[in-house]
Amino acid sequence: MSAREPAFRNAPMTGDFRVPTVWVVASHRELGNEHGHPQQYTVMDEVGTRTLVNLGLQPVSYPRVPVARLPSLLAGVQGVLLGGSATNVNPRLYGEEPAHPDMAFDSEREAVSLPLIRLCIEHGVPLLGICRGSQEFNVAMGGSLHQDLKALGGPVPHWEDPDEPLDAQYRERHHINLQPGGLLEHITGCSRIAVSSLHSQGVKRLAPGLVAEAVADDGIVEAFRWHDASQFAWGFQFHPEWGHQQHPRYARIMAAYVDACWARLAAQAHPPALTPQPA
Repeated sequence: MSAREPAFRNAPMTGDFRVPTVWVVASHRELGNEHGHPQQYTVMDEVGTRTLVNLGLQPVSYPRVPVARLPSLLAGVQGVLLGGSATNVNPRLYGEEPAHPDMAFDSEREAVSLPLIRLCIEHGVPLLGICRGSQEFNVAMGGSLHQDLKALGGPVPHWEDPDEPLDAQYRERHHINLQPGGLLEHITGCSRIAVSSLHSQGVKRLAPGLVAEAVADDGIVEAFRWHDASQFAWGFQFHPEWGHQQHPRYARIMAAYVDACWARLAAQAHPPALTPQPA
């Protein structure tokens, strides 16, 4: 439980009782309906939303928001979560052509996520990007991606086995090295940890303003943050929302995000007084 939560949880159950709301950016997928026909769906990752609820936060979503509406909706939430998805960030967004003709994209998600990320940075809204979400964070701020890590080769298996059951796909697959003296080392209390890994893309060029906090043994960036340490704005290639109840290092990452969301709610409830200006 967040250290900031009890003051709100113990408040009288009136119209003033609030918990932090987190904008979960939706994905758009073609799935089979009950008759087996392909149909378009707007979806949110179930584990991500359940994790938010279990940690005392309330997920909300505003899919297909026109850009002009983003600031007013963002002002009403205390955090943003960009989770994983089976689609790829379109390489044209960082000046490349797709490496394969059959790559799956989600332009409707990116039309919301990329400007939303930049607004989070501008307005100090806690931001957590996981897997695809971390890739969007990097691209939104001017970075680029490796489109196909398998094609690069190397000793680190970043991708899941499609024949494994779901829980096995989210198992810890390789290790990462945390930046000595960095914030992630401080949060987790570890210098090297094992992490889950289910991705075909990864950071190639880290965007200006982002700081690498952990790398895999092959040099691929696995965790990064916005350079201003006073703002929680992080990207994780692995999945701290999965297994946070079993793994203390994942739990500490999620607790830091929860604390940031409660702190924003407290700041909104008690904004700083304006200093009178001399006449």
